Amino acid sequence: MKWPGKYARKWILACALGELLGIGAAGAIAFAVNHTLGEPVTLPQKLTVLGCMLAAGAVEGSLLGYMQWRVLQERIPRLPALEWMGWTVAVAVLGWFLGMLPSLFFLEGTADNSPQSPAVALENPLVLSSIAVGMGLLVGALFGLFQWFSLRKYIPAAGKWILANALGWGLGLGWIYLAASWPDENTSLPLIIISGILGGILAGLSVGLITGIYLPKLTQPKSQVVYFLKVN
Repeated sequence: MKWPGKYARKWILACALGELLGIGAAGAIAFAVNHTLGEPVTLPQKLTVLGCMLAAGAVEGSLLGYMQWRVLQERIPRLPALEWMGWTVAVAVLGWFLGMLPSLFFLEGTADNSPQSPAVALENPLVLSSIAVGMGLLVGALFGLFQWFSLRKYIPAAGKWILANALGWGLGLGWIYLAASWPDENTSLPLIIISGILGGILAGLSVGLITGIYLPKLTQPKSQVVYFLKVN
C-alpha cells in the first residue's frame, strides 16, 4: 500500500485536529486556573490545580479519542465509540497526572540559583525538550497500551500500536512542551495563543504521521476478514 493513502491522510488530519482542539481546551483551562489561583503554594491549592488539569486531560482525551474513532470505525465498524474514547481519556488523564506531579510537588522553588542547581538546569530549553521527549516516549507507550486493550479485540498484530504511539508521542510531546515553555511573563497573549496552536498542530501531525504508518496495514480489510474467520 502506498503511503500516505487516503485512509492515512484522514487519520493524520483527525489526530492533528483532535490534538489541536484538545490542547486548546487544556490550555484555556490552565490559563483560567493560573489567572484565578496564581502560583499554587499550599497543598489545597496544588490539589485544586491538579484536579483541574486532570479534568483538562479528560477533555483532551475525549476530543482526540472521538476524532480518532471517526476514522477507525470506517474499517472497524464493530469498535464502540465509548470504548475507544474511554481508554483514550483514561490514559490522557494519567499522562497529565504524571506530567503535573514534578512541577507541583517535587520541583519546589529554591534559593540556590547556581548553574548546577536542578531548577536552573530545567530552565534550559534543550534540557526541557529532552525531558519532554523522554516523557513523550513513556506517555506514548501508555497511550498505545491503553488503546491496545480495545484494538486487540478487533485486529491482529495490535501490539505494534504500542511502539507506534511511543514514537509518535515522543516527538509530539516535545512540540507541546516547547510551545509551552518558551513564553515568559513579558510574552504577549496573542503570541502565547499562536504558540499553543502551532504546538498542538505539530504534536497532532507528529502522532498522526507516525501512527499513520502502522494503522493502514493493521486495519486493512483483508487482514480483518482472515482474523475474524480464525476466531469464529
